[in-house]
Amino acid sequence: RRCPKRMEVQRPLFLLAVLGAWANPPAASRSMVRSMGARAGLDGRPMAVRRLPVRGFAVREGVQDEVDQLKRQIQEQAEKDSTPQVRDPLPPQTKAEIFRACFLVSGLIGSTGVALRKYAGAKLKISGADPETIRTFTSLEIPDLLHIEPKDVGVMLGVGLAVTALRQLTLKIWEDYQWATDRSNEQVLRPLSMLDLAWVALLPGISEELLFRGALIPAVFPDWRGALIGALTFGVLHNSGGRNLASATFATAAGAAYGASFLATQSLLVPMGAHSLSNFLSAVLWLQAHPEPTIYKKPKKQSANTDEAEGDGEGVKAEKPKEVSLKKKIKSSQSKPSSGGFGSS
Repeated sequence: RRCPKRMEVQRPLFLLAVLGAWANPPAASRSMVRSMGARAGLDGRPMAVRRLPVRGFAVREGVQDEVDQLKRQIQEQAEKDSTPQVRDPLPPQTKAEIFRACFLVSGLIGSTGVALRKYAGAKLKISGADPETIRTFTSLEIPDLLHIEPKDVGVMLGVGLAVTALRQLTLKIWEDYQWATDRSNEQVLRPLSMLDLAWVALLPGISEELLFRGALIPAVFPDWRGALIGALTFGVLHNSGGRNLASATFATAAGAAYGASFLATQSLLVPMGAHSLSNFLSAVLWLQAHPEPTIYKKPKKQSANTDEAEGDGEGVKAEKPKEVSLKKKIKSSQSKPSSGGFGSS
């Protein structure tokens, strides 16, 4: 009353300040966001809170929005970590289709091996190699191809069992190899009986060893250099048919073992038998470990637990974010790969 003019000036300013605070409320403090985030299971990490066009603090809505965003980011990262070969299953095949493909591919590989072995024989003759070396590495006579000393039988069994054991170990410690193996084996092995498995294991074992060990080694270098080149070529060609780089890496190691056994015994029957034995044992072990169809997608475990969270002094039932600990769950699920597998060699 004493200063009517001053009141007339200050009253509009006061009303404008009140309306501004009402329309644009202050954001939550860092400590409040941290406490609400910890209550929501976010490990106490502060995060931005979405401002709402109402008076007061919008902490709960902001935290939930950030949790939803984190969920999408983790799911997108999990999808990026999985290659398309891992995520997508191969189309199912009938037994007739599997055998048709097996005979066709094995015949093509075997005929290529025969032609390359003839070329290797001519090359060794030109280079002046002794007749015994030429006969050992390039003969196509059945007695020479199937020649094996009694002591070499142990080498054949030992290499086959060693490659099988290495495959089981690789399946346990290398997840990419496990997913690629499951994807390939699900298409090839599921429709087959035990007798069918023997044929599917034997045909590639014979034809591939004829080409990669019996023909490629003498065609390039009839020593460890040829075995190394054959193993690398063997691995590169196994990066196909639903398999990936992990499959190619294991196939290279297995090819090196088969090549070493061939050079040590100078008998092509040794790597053929070891390869076929490893294929068959790995197929049986995989089917025993996977009685039901395999799920190809990487597991994304989610939980729907709810927790009693407090808001602005009120108790509110709030659903615990499903994906807050999704990174830990993905790691824990990925650390338990199933064992067994027909493998890539």
